[in-house]
Order: sequence, then structure tokens, then C-alpha cells
Amino acid sequence: MASVIDFGRLSTAGTTPRLSGTSSGIDTETLVAALVEAKRIPALRLENRITRNEAKLAALSELRGILGAIRDAAAGLRNPPGFLGARANLFEAKEAYYSSSTTTSPASLLAVRPDATADVGTYELVVHQLATAQKLMSDAVTDRGRDLATARNGGTPFSGSFTLGLAGGGSATIAVDGTMSLNDVRAAINALSATTGVTASVISVSATEHRLVLAAQETGKAVAMAAAGGDDVLAVLGLSADGGASPKNPIQAAQPARLTIDGLTVERSGNRIDDAIRGLTFELYRAEPGTTVTVEVGRALGGAKESIATLVDRLNELRAFVERNSRVDESGRVDASSVLFGDTTLRSVAGAVAGILTGRVDGLPPDAAASLGALGITIDASNRLVVDEARLDAKLLGDLGGVRGVLEFTFTASSPDLALFSRTGRLSATQFTVDIVDADADGQPESAAIGGVALTVSGNSLRGPAGTAFDGLELIWTGRGSTSIDVTATRGIAERLYTSLDSILDQVDGELASAAQGLEATNKRHRADIERIEARAEDYRQRLIEKFAAMESALALAKAMLQQVRTATDAMFAKQ
Repeated sequence: MASVIDFGRLSTAGTTPRLSGTSSGIDTETLVAALVEAKRIPALRLENRITRNEAKLAALSELRGILGAIRDAAAGLRNPPGFLGARANLFEAKEAYYSSSTTTSPASLLAVRPDATADVGTYELVVHQLATAQKLMSDAVTDRGRDLATARNGGTPFSGSFTLGLAGGGSATIAVDGTMSLNDVRAAINALSATTGVTASVISVSATEHRLVLAAQETGKAVAMAAAGGDDVLAVLGLSADGGASPKNPIQAAQPARLTIDGLTVERSGNRIDDAIRGLTFELYRAEPGTTVTVEVGRALGGAKESIATLVDRLNELRAFVERNSRVDESGRVDASSVLFGDTTLRSVAGAVAGILTGRVDGLPPDAAASLGALGITIDASNRLVVDEARLDAKLLGDLGGVRGVLEFTFTASSPDLALFSRTGRLSATQFTVDIVDADADGQPESAAIGGVALTVSGNSLRGPAGTAFDGLELIWTGRGSTSIDVTATRGIAERLYTSLDSILDQVDGELASAAQGLEATNKRHRADIERIEARAEDYRQRLIEKFAAMESALALAKAMLQQVRTATDAMFAKQ
């Protein structure tokens, strides 16, 4: 019968290799692994918690994206604050409609681009003249690369300079001598065009006729030239015969744009006019004095309606997200997809948004629309917001003020001398009285207060103090003399959504940031705990290996001694 030699299993204790199981026959490596794994069970639990927390962090990130999209959709519907706010207000958006008194297409003559600050109205325009830039040219030379002494001065050397620029603008001195070619003069002028506002080019009319052409970079401004010393290089070039007082070879004169608006003549140096009527920019393309273009500026409500629809879609995404994280199966167990089931942050955010959507706007007249339902926005059987487009269209066209009251922030003062400059979402009061003390009637208040709360006065600016109901409120007063002004401010649904979500989404102090920071801090602690558990488990593994190695060594010694006894006994009995 063949004998079996057991070489055991190789393992290490620290950096020392050891054979195990050689004497005992026990699979000590497997045993050690099982004992160590038992020691790691707390670490495995912590790893599972980290995995769950990472899933929550991913879900919170998704929630942040949904809430950010809701806030962005509400931004243009809330009456954005500040002087520039009107330009971003979708209810103030305007568009222009054209008609022509002749068969000429009005779009071929001009374009009118209104912004949100433009007033609704109708204007009659006639384009009489387009603005043009002055252009002039030199006398001809037969070879654009030939030296000018030969090409223009009969072979006689010359040297001089002239100043060049635009009327009313900067100028520079251009030096020219007989060794230069027409190409060299062009390069010298263009090197200084940023200062002069004049560019140069060489046009080859034919193989034997080449001319230097100067062009003003701005319309309505003449090119100014003057001899600056040395030889009269302007005369040599054929640009001017009178020292620059007048061009010798004019191509196109500088002239301003001219149009009439409702019979009033308007002139500007360029063909883009943005300062004739507030909020309107005119782009002139072609003059046609015999054609009157009628421009009607009206409200462009398509953008507001589209943004309302987008807002509803984004709110429905939030509802779907909340439902997905609230699912339980038929046995009442939480669904695996419900990562944020029972999460306090999700409950808080969903509750805040739901409260805003189902609430009414305070401070509006008793008979005014005050809820989303009044605009045709309701909740269907599947708990989704739906828009009755016909009803919304009717409100937009027939009661735009009512729609804006439901969605926007509004500010109404009993005196036109008081205007809102800026605000934040912290304003909580809806009706208040501003008491202004201007005893010397110089238009600079000595003090001001709202309901006993002193305001910070700086010139004509009145600011609400921090920590009060008027924190972030800034008013501008343009009156004179002490007075009291009643104010009504309303915070519509889009305004409340925006300010509430802006606070929730704050990267430092917002609820989502706090929740994420809490989870990340917890995971950091768990990872530190896991490292300690792993270190202890590894130490335990090393100690087990040492102990089993010692056991194997003792067993081996016992076996050897037993074998010696057995051998001695066998020898003793063999002698008998």
C-alpha cells in the first residue's frame, strides 16, 4: 500500500512563510479565513451602509437637477428683480409686426427689434437715407510693387509724412518716402488702423492701373488727412492736391442715416439706431423715401405660455420622483427603487412645493384669480398637473394681469414717488406703510420706517434691515417732504417657487447640501471604522496563523516523540 505524504498548506505570518496542516491534517488556512471573515462582519455591514448612502447621494443629486429645472422654469414668470429684471420677464416680452404702404417688402428696408422694456404701440417709419462710410482713392500707378519715386515722382527721391484719422477721433502720422511701393504704404496705414479708424487696400483695376483706396471704418464720419512735414506726400500719392483739405479722388462720401418716425426726423451716424425709442432697436437695410413702414409693437405671450408648460412638466417630474421613492410592494415591503423612502429631506422639499402649488396668493383683490386652478392648471386622477390650454389662452389674452398676479411678485404703491429697486425671497409682509421723514423737503430723507422698523437710508435708497420681515428689500424714493405711502406686495406662485427652491438648492446652507454633507460625513466615519476593523482582522489573522503554526509544531514534536517510543517498544519486544 502506497503511503501519502501531506505537505500541508503554505501561508504567511507577517513576512514569514509557514506550512500549515502538515501534522494536524486540519485545513487551517480555510479555518483562519472563516474566523477572520467573522471578525469582518461589522465592516461588511458598514460597507452596505456606505453603498446605501451612495445610492441616496445619487438620488439627491437627481433631485437637485429636477428642482433646479423647476426653479429655472419659474425664473422668467416671477417678475425678476432689479433694473434689468424687466428684460428677463417673459410677460414683458414684445414682438414687432410690419406692413408697407407700397408693394415693397418692409423687411427689405428695415428691421425693428423690441426688448421687454418697449412700450406697446404703433409707429410709422420712412427710411430716407442710409449711413455710409467715406472712401477715397489715390492716383494710379502702373506697378503696385514699384518704388514710388519712379512710379509717381519721375525718379526723384522724396520723403514726408501726413496725419490720418477720422473726424472727431484719434489720428496717427504716416511716414512715406520714395523707396516705398504702393503695397508698402498700404501696410503702413493698416499697421495704425486701430488708432486711425481708417483701412487701406490696393485695387488692381487692370494690369497697368493700381490704386490705393482708403476706407473709414465707421459710417457717417469723414476721413481727415493733413500734411505733417517734409515733401507733400499726399500730392505725390494723388490723395489730395491741397494738403489734405479735400480728397482728390473721392469714391463715396460719409453721410448719416436719416429716417422719420411718426413724422419726426431722426439722424444717426450708423444704420443701427437703439436710442430713438426706449426698448426698440432699428436696423436700416435700404432707403426708399416713397414707402412708409407701419410697425406695431405688441406683447409676445408665446414665451410665457411655453414656460408655463415647461414648469408644469418639471413639476410632474418631481411628482414622479417622489412616487418612485415611496413605493412598497404587495407585502408592504419597501421597493428596491425607493432609495429615499422615508427621507426627511425629500418629505420636506415635496411638502414645501406642494404647499406652494395648492395655496392661494395673498394680497390680491377679492375677485382676482389667486390660484393655479384659475389659470386652467389642475391635478388629474394620476396625481399629475395638467394644463387646460383653451382656458390658459383665454386668461392670457383676456386677463393677462390676472395671470401675472397668480405667478409674479407685484409691488403697488399709493405714490408714484416710491419704486421697488430690489428684493429677495425673505420678504414676508404683503401690506405695509412706508413713513418717510424729509423735514426740509430737499428730497433726501432724514429717516424712514416700515411699521416701526427703521430702514437704512442712503440718499434716495431705503433698505430693509437684516433679520426683519423686510430683509433684502430696497426702495427708491424720488419725492420731497415727509409723507406716508401705502404699499401692497404680493408673492405669486412662480415667485414663491423660485425663492423657496433657490434656498433649498443653496450649495452651502441649503437642505440638499446639508443632507448630502451629512451622508458624506457618515460615509467618511464608516470608512475610518472599516479601516480599523480591517486592521484588527488582519492582526487577528496573523495571530491565528502563529497559533496554528505553533500547534502544528507541537503536534509534529509529539508525533516524533511518539514515533521514537513506538520504535523503542518495537525493538524491545523484538529481542524477546
